[in-house]
Amino acid sequence: MKKVLFATTALVATAGVAAADVTFGGLGRFGIYYQEGAANETTIESRFRLIVTATAESDNGLTFGAQVRYQANEHADGYGTRTGAFNTPRFWVSTGPFTVSVGNTLGAIENMPNMYTGSIGLTGLGYANVVYNFGADAYTSGSTGRQGIDVIYSSGNWGVHLTYSPDQTTQNTGLTDTNERIAGAVSYTMGNYTFAVGAQSSDVVGDTDFAVTIGGSWGNLDAALQYADNGANDDKYGVAFNYQVGSATFIRGYVNQDNNPAVDDTNAGIGFQHRLGGGTFIEGGVADLAGTTRADLGLRFSF
Repeated sequence: MKKVLFATTALVATAGVAAADVTFGGLGRFGIYYQEGAANETTIESRFRLIVTATAESDNGLTFGAQVRYQANEHADGYGTRTGAFNTPRFWVSTGPFTVSVGNTLGAIENMPNMYTGSIGLTGLGYANVVYNFGADAYTSGSTGRQGIDVIYSSGNWGVHLTYSPDQTTQNTGLTDTNERIAGAVSYTMGNYTFAVGAQSSDVVGDTDFAVTIGGSWGNLDAALQYADNGANDDKYGVAFNYQVGSATFIRGYVNQDNNPAVDDTNAGIGFQHRLGGGTFIEGGVADLAGTTRADLGLRFSF
C-alpha cells in the first residue's frame, strides 16, 4: 500500500492525536473466465478494488482506525451494480495485542488460519476449497455486509477471535435480515504447525456449527487439513496445499468432499501463480465443482 500523509491544520489542531494518516491501496485483475453450462461459457473477467484506510494514534498509545473499500467488476453480480460501489465501513481501536472493531464484520470462522489454503486461479473459481461454505459472517468488499462486532487477541503463538452480529433490522429498518450470529475461533502455532478451531451459534439453517483446520510447512510445501460441520446433516472435509516450484512460481490445489444433500460430491482444483515482480502476477486454474468445470487465466497487480 502506498501511504499519503495528511498533516492539515485540522489534524494538527485535534486534541489528543499524536499521529494521523490515510493510506490508499488495492488491486486490479483482468483475464478470461470459463464455466461449463453457463449461458455464456467464456466471459471477460475484471475487478478493480480500492482500499482506503485512515488511522490516528492517541497520546496514550491507542490506535483508532477506519476502512472502506470501493469495488467494480466487469458485470453486475452479488455486489449489485455494474458501476461499482463503496461498502459500509469498519472502525476499530487497538492497544497491544487487542483489537475491537465495529461495522462491516470480519468474521471469526472466515478468518481462521488455513481456511483459504488452496485458493486457486485469478478469481478463486468459486472458492470450493473453503470448507465452511460461507455459512458465517465475512467481510464484504462491495456491498453492505453484516454489521457487528469483532474482538481480536493476538500474542505469541495464540490467536483468539470473537464475532457478534445482531438482528440486522436493528441497524437499519430497511433491512429484512433478522438473523443473529455469535462465533469464536482459537488458534495456536507450534513450530511449523498451526491448529485452529471455531464454533458458531446462528439462527440461519445450514450455517456452520463447527470448523477445524490444521496446517503445516515443510520446505517449499504448505499443506492443510480442513473440516466443517455446516449443519442440516452436512459436513465438508478435505486437504489443500501450496507448493513453490521455482523462485517465482507456485502451484496450489485442493480436493474435498461436500456432503451437503443438495451437492453430495467431490470438489477439486489446481492452479498456478507466477510472480513478475513489483506486485504483478500471472494466475490461472481449473476446478471441478460437483461435476461442473470452471477455469480462468489472467493478470493481477497490487498497488
